[in-house]
Amino acid sequence: MRASKIKIFFALSLVIMASCNKQLSPLLNDPSSPTPAAADVDLYLNNLQLNFKSFYVDASDIADQVVRQETMFGPTYFNAYGPTSFDDMWNKAYQSVFLTANTMIPLAEEKSEFTHAGIAQVLKAYTMFTMVDFFGDVPYSEADLGVGNTNPKVDKGADIYAAAIALLDSSIANFAKTSSVAPANDLFYGGSATKWATLAKTLKLKAYMQTRLVDNTAATKVAALLTDGDLIKTSAQDFVFSFSTHNSAPDSRAPHYTNNYGTDNGASDYLGNYFMWCLRDEKSMHDPRTPYYIYRQITDVTNTADPRVPNQTTLQFALACYYRTSPYPAGSPYCIIDNSYWGRDHGNNEGTGPDNLLKSTWGVYPAAGEFDANQNKSVGTSTGRIKGAGGNGILPIWLSSYTYFLRAEAALLLGTGEDPKAMMTSGIEASMSKVAAFPAAIGYTLPTTDTSFLITAYKKQKYESLVQSIYDNSTSDGDRLNVIEKEYYLAAWGNGIEPYNNYRRTSKPDNFQTALYGNQGDFIQSFFYASVYVNYNKNAVQKAVTSTKVFWDTNPDVLK
Repeated sequence: MRASKIKIFFALSLVIMASCNKQLSPLLNDPSSPTPAAADVDLYLNNLQLNFKSFYVDASDIADQVVRQETMFGPTYFNAYGPTSFDDMWNKAYQSVFLTANTMIPLAEEKSEFTHAGIAQVLKAYTMFTMVDFFGDVPYSEADLGVGNTNPKVDKGADIYAAAIALLDSSIANFAKTSSVAPANDLFYGGSATKWATLAKTLKLKAYMQTRLVDNTAATKVAALLTDGDLIKTSAQDFVFSFSTHNSAPDSRAPHYTNNYGTDNGASDYLGNYFMWCLRDEKSMHDPRTPYYIYRQITDVTNTADPRVPNQTTLQFALACYYRTSPYPAGSPYCIIDNSYWGRDHGNNEGTGPDNLLKSTWGVYPAAGEFDANQNKSVGTSTGRIKGAGGNGILPIWLSSYTYFLRAEAALLLGTGEDPKAMMTSGIEASMSKVAAFPAAIGYTLPTTDTSFLITAYKKQKYESLVQSIYDNSTSDGDRLNVIEKEYYLAAWGNGIEPYNNYRRTSKPDNFQTALYGNQGDFIQSFFYASVYVNYNKNAVQKAVTSTKVFWDTNPDVLK
């Protein structure tokens, strides 16, 4: 009898345990550490896009200093940037963009979320191109093995480029498929597979033009893309990241807005004198985009009635650069163009003076700062300061104007059959239209209706005719290419990556300002590897010089 009770009890216990196990088993998966298969692809996509945005900002902000959009402090190229300068960019590429994309792509394809997968492939491919463009040979094929290989070796830059192009082809195939669901949080194209496919093909054009010096089939590849015709050609197709005016938890404003308008300390960044000289004084007319691009906190630095203007004794000691002379234009005060456009010359590594409320800063395009209508007010957050549009600017990652300028270069040098001058003019037109429409596009009311400040149809036509005349008067393809690349350079305000690549590939513009002190050393053909790579990878070998060229650069010219 006792044995029977024990058996019954034991049987009941097994039933109860099985029942409890059945009820509790779903809770054995830690919700704070979900498996990839259980993850939401939209959440992966959100994380990927935000990290890609941060990667782009890091890369562009370094490159724009080398090409004189902003100021490279230098004083030489060798010591302008150390390995730690690239740690954040490197981490964003490998730990965020690549890792997230590699996890997300097979998961999205398994769930038939093909648009999600294609987006990840495009963002990864762009990052791959940029890592090669900046550093040359970098880890790739062994970089995602985790604990299986903690010391990945580098791959050849040419192989990584080929893999990125193949990835773009895979993305185009994915965009052509019917997805089970559209992305709920596509921050670039609102879930449009068509626009993403157009971008992927345009990035192939970028890659083919970038490698044209080392690929004798580049002309054929470019011609095929032109025949297909599916390239970014309108502002509606532009590849941009848009910010908001939200200023806390998190601050989602454009970085160049936050750095210069976000406090009462005044402007932080130093803009490049060369770039502002190109806008204001290089041609016989001012570039109509100037008041959209650049905001002057002070309109006349010699006006001693302005309380912000230091007296000459104070200025001499606090801002000694004021008394130097600059070659842009000859005899003008160093640091200042036209007596009011206040920046710094290339390679100036002097300490920052008390000029935060005086120097020129980012305008309404693309950072959503202030349009310059001679307000003569300093930027900041307090009453009486200029606050601009509020920071809901953009990152101009790839614009239709860039496509036209590449087509102009291809027509001139690869014989694609298009008219290079017409393509260049289309690039100027696309840029002018983009900039002119930008304030209204972000809900910003211009502070003036005076057409002397605005981009008008007349000024666009006059500027385009002037550039066409310069092009027509050029006597060699090299001179004509110089005209094309200068206009590309001016249209790429806010994007340092493309001018940096273009300069190494073409040596244009050919009148870049030399470093302030001279003897700046070899141009940065590729950057030092990040310290987080060379310090923790036993197979990493740091570069000894900055003149190591990337694989696509066979340009023999000495760069400034």
